Amino acid sequence: MQYVGVILFIICIVHYVYQVIILPSIRQSARDELFVLRDKLRARLIEVQGVSDKKTLRAFKEVDTGINRSLNRLHMLTFSNFVRITIHMEQPSKKNEESRKKFHSLLENADDEMPLEIFQEVGRVLQNTLVMNSLMFVVYLSPIVLVIKFIASIYERIKNIENIMLDRVIIQRDIRGQNCPTDKQLIA
Repeated sequence: MQYVGVILFIICIVHYVYQVIILPSIRQSARDELFVLRDKLRARLIEVQGVSDKKTLRAFKEVDTGINRSLNRLHMLTFSNFVRITIHMEQPSKKNEESRKKFHSLLENADDEMPLEIFQEVGRVLQNTLVMNSLMFVVYLSPIVLVIKFIASIYERIKNIENIMLDRVIIQRDIRGQNCPTDKQLIA
């Protein structure tokens, strides 16, 4: 029991160090990447502002707005929030579906490919941030997964031993000249 307490204490210290020291640095790095992407997007917007049509300019503005929202919500990118949003988005909603289709068609129909490229890069940064924000969740789940795998391996070994024993019983009866047992005899 002492070992469990020591292990839990060590996990608490690791969790604290990760949440207070390491994770803010990772989030700041992600913020820096998003700022760089936003600056590239805005610089390109300034270049094409007088030349491009309204749809292209709107694509630039929509991606810029998305980056700004992402900058403010990096700390909220966790596994539990991801599951909640996924469940919410799976519920049929015409408004969500129309908005998503409209946004993607806006990016695909823009004259300039920069908004789509920046949007994909922002998605990569956010995905990495989600993984890093949820890393401790994986650490907490790993003992449970290991126990389940251990129990499954024991169950498989028992099934294999049972099959081997059953095969030996059948072979022994065949050697002695007896008929092989039927399924009803094996069950009984």
